[in-house]
Amino acid sequence: MNTFNERFKIAFDKSGLSQHDLAKAVNVSQPAIRKLVAGESKSFRKISELAQALKVNLEWLSAGTGDSGLDDQQFEFVGTVKNGAVKVKGEAVMGANGAFEMDESLNGYLKFYSDDPSAFGLRVKGDSMFPRINSGEFVVIEPKVMPASGDEVFVRLKDGRNMIKKLEYHRDSEYRFTSINQDHPPITISDELVDKVMYVAAIVKSSRFIDVHDI
Repeated sequence: MNTFNERFKIAFDKSGLSQHDLAKAVNVSQPAIRKLVAGESKSFRKISELAQALKVNLEWLSAGTGDSGLDDQQFEFVGTVKNGAVKVKGEAVMGANGAFEMDESLNGYLKFYSDDPSAFGLRVKGDSMFPRINSGEFVVIEPKVMPASGDEVFVRLKDGRNMIKKLEYHRDSEYRFTSINQDHPPITISDELVDKVMYVAAIVKSSRFIDVHDI
C-alpha cells in the first residue's frame, strides 16, 4: 500500500470497529476518525495509539514498511470457543423502515472480540439498510454500553417490534431515531413504548462467522 490512507482503510475495514469505537480507543473526536475514513487526512498525530487500536504494526501503518500484522489476527476454534468471541443469536430479517423480524435458528459465533460478556450478534438479511449494512453481514450488539447521540442502536419496543436505527436524542421522556440510510423520515417514540435500546458496536463481514456445527 503506497499511502497512509490506503493502509488505514484496510486495517479499519478488517478491524470490525465502528468509527465511534475507534475514536474512543484512540481518545480523539469521532469527526477526526470520520476524516480518516473519508480519506481527507494524509497523516495522524496519534498514530501509535491508532496502530494499537487497529492491532497492526506501527511501522507498517505509518510508513508502509514491514509486515502489517493483519494476518496474525486469526482465531482458532478447536472444540471450544475462544474467550471474547461473540455468540450469534439469530437473523434479523429486514422489512420496511429499519424494522425486522427475528429468526433465532442461526447458531454460531463471530470471530470478533468484545469485552462486554453479554454482547451478541445478528445476521442481517435484506437490503433496507444498504449501503451501510449489506445483506449477509452481522451486527454486534453490546447491551452494557450506554449509547450516545449519533450511535447506531438496536431498538426493541414493548409490542415486540425490533429495529436498527441511529439514535438522534433521548430527552423529555422521548427517543428520536433516524434511518440508517436516510431513506425514511425520523421517528419519535415515547419512553413507555420502548423496551430496550442497545448499542451497535460493529458491522462484521460474513467471513468472520463460525457455525456452531463447525466448532
